[in-house]
Amino acid sequence: MRTNEERAVLVHKRTAEIKRERQKKKQRAVDLISIAACLLLVVGIGSFMPDLVADISGGAVRHASGAASLVGSHGALGYILMGIMAFLLGVCVTVLLYRLHRRNERERRENPDDEF
Repeated sequence: MRTNEERAVLVHKRTAEIKRERQKKKQRAVDLISIAACLLLVVGIGSFMPDLVADISGGAVRHASGAASLVGSHGALGYILMGIMAFLLGVCVTVLLYRLHRRNERERRENPDDEF
């Protein structure tokens, strides 16, 4: 038979375990939403860039199939848009990698015996 203190300790351990599981689920959901947002951002900017340059430059874009044609035909505007897009992509990747690193560090602290 277990004493009341032992039961209370087991209940507290189980409660902490349930909280950790919920936190992991929330973290996974936030990570997936962040990844989806970054992908949508990159794809959205990439798909709207030819139309944006065409509107700004008066429809002079001949090759709307890729971003490289924008840089070739409109020097300054193409470089500015490519720089902004590269910066946004870099920010998204940096934030995602930082979050993954923090999560891995937290998991290592919680489970020090699970080393590779």
